[in-house]
Amino acid sequence: MEPFHPREWQGHLFGTVEKNLEDRNVIALEAPTGSGKTSFILYLSFMSGKKLIYVTRTHNEFTRLYEDNIKYFDLPVIYLYGKSTLCPLKERWYDSDEESQKNVCKGCILKDKIMDIDMHIKMPPDDYYNKIISLSIENIRNDINNNLIKRDSKGNLIQTGNGNITAYCPYYSVRSSMKNATVVAMTYNYLLNPSIRFNIFHGTEGEESMDINDYYIIFDEAHNIDSVIENFGRSISEKTVNGSINELVDTFPLEEYKCHERIGANLLLEKLEKDIEGTKSGDDLKLFRFSDDVKSRLGDINYIQIFSEKFQAINDNRPIKERRRNYLETVYNFLYDAQRLENGDIYSQKFYPERGDPYKRLRIMYYNTSEYLKFLKNKPVLFMSGTMPSADHISKIWNFENMLYIRVNDIFYNTGGVKKYSIVKGFSTLGRYRDNTEIWSDILKKYMEFIIKTYSNSINSVLVAVPSYKILYGDHDKRIPGIADYLPDELRPFSVFENKKLTYSLIIKKALSDKLIIFSVHGGRLLEGIQITKNNRSLISDVIIAGLPLMPLDDYRKNKIKYLEKTLSGENIYSILYYEYALIKIKQAAGRSTRSPDDMANIYLCDDRFDSKYWRDNLLNN
Repeated sequence: MEPFHPREWQGHLFGTVEKNLEDRNVIALEAPTGSGKTSFILYLSFMSGKKLIYVTRTHNEFTRLYEDNIKYFDLPVIYLYGKSTLCPLKERWYDSDEESQKNVCKGCILKDKIMDIDMHIKMPPDDYYNKIISLSIENIRNDINNNLIKRDSKGNLIQTGNGNITAYCPYYSVRSSMKNATVVAMTYNYLLNPSIRFNIFHGTEGEESMDINDYYIIFDEAHNIDSVIENFGRSISEKTVNGSINELVDTFPLEEYKCHERIGANLLLEKLEKDIEGTKSGDDLKLFRFSDDVKSRLGDINYIQIFSEKFQAINDNRPIKERRRNYLETVYNFLYDAQRLENGDIYSQKFYPERGDPYKRLRIMYYNTSEYLKFLKNKPVLFMSGTMPSADHISKIWNFENMLYIRVNDIFYNTGGVKKYSIVKGFSTLGRYRDNTEIWSDILKKYMEFIIKTYSNSINSVLVAVPSYKILYGDHDKRIPGIADYLPDELRPFSVFENKKLTYSLIIKKALSDKLIIFSVHGGRLLEGIQITKNNRSLISDVIIAGLPLMPLDDYRKNKIKYLEKTLSGENIYSILYYEYALIKIKQAAGRSTRSPDDMANIYLCDDRFDSKYWRDNLLNN
């Protein structure tokens, strides 16, 4: 371990932050990327002796916590992953959705078999947990070979004698170790989703309960909180409803189940399927309303529940390899929540899976973020990000009125490197230009010319951030081009493009050997929390913001703004949400270029709309 020497801002703010947390106050801390936010909260725990709940948007962000901890502090840390990730018995999972398989552990002999988890790991969390999963699988094989366990006729593992088995459950081992950790790292849904939070902290599955009041609660990348909560609602697709109808027909044929409940469930599902098929879903979220036919039958959802429970009983009795998803339960849960919906509405949208054709789905979308944050009142909470939402946002949208808001850059100079912003005119990604292929092609060619010029003059790699995948790749069904279509062939070996299969390790490997053009999308994985560095210095020297990433004003956004303005008595929510959304996206992209106080980067704002007072005040003059 190296000795930790606090940076100037960390040393000066330590006492203030600790005192406010001890007084159970809420703190918002904005510190630039590369300034040491993660090491600061570890330092806080190390010096104060307080336990932390460290919350991130994704598991990828555990890496920074691990790296800083192993380098300076070696605090005992537990990284919490989901059941489906840690389960060594993958054959028990007939669906990737944990919500649809709440009973997956029922009857599993490994549930109460736990091992000691190393809380001082010397390898990245993903690698360590893959190792303990592999070890559990190996132990299962050995126990079978030693006649300690075997599979019954349905494929379940059963114990054959009184010998001590060596196999264990990685998931429950992690859960059982949480109480002994100084830092418990988890993703937002484990803490913010009420039912999951209750399960985790109240020991509902046999493990020892944890008192949340014993911890400082740290939200990293806190600018993501709104978008995470917006998506807590359940969803169903036309495929889900069709699957539920098939389950009902195949498992409970009318010839054998001639009852009012069976007929009522069938009629409701068929009417619902017709509603979804008839909705005009697109890429944007569109407000959805049930037809009168469906509304008149929503009182019959208990019929769906009856057959869902019957189906689950049959399913649990099947051999493991023959079990399948309970679509009836999925539809019932959606309709149950929809009937009781107060803080949101139902929206339709076209969904594009990685494989297969796009399909329509309905989503319950929530408006009021503060409902999910109110349990944090009178608790020691620190929200932190390189791009924190404004004080107005936190006080009005999140409903934390009495808080300490700290902007590190307002107090200390150059805590996270220097970014030089400049507006480059003659560009725009306005929708009206995309409607004319000839005009849009000329704009994209001009963007690419600027990208190539910047790349040829750059010291290190160039990051290009665009508002959407359609601007990056185009819409080839409609014969609308994207920026990627104009990249010269000779530069393709030195370019990487944001997509779901692109890995962080691949980018690092390429960036260490070549100067790259990295094409990314605002809100995508490449612009959230990743570090492309060598010797703690950023490998990105220039960032091109190719278009203004404004919030899409679809039906959901418009209705959320109306709801909040009505709830908050006429506050200007439009300004807080609409422009702040884009400002955070831009700062997040720019932040990839400065990962230490010694980094310097050029940030090019390539859209004519940046030439206004708001953007000059918040970027050029800030």
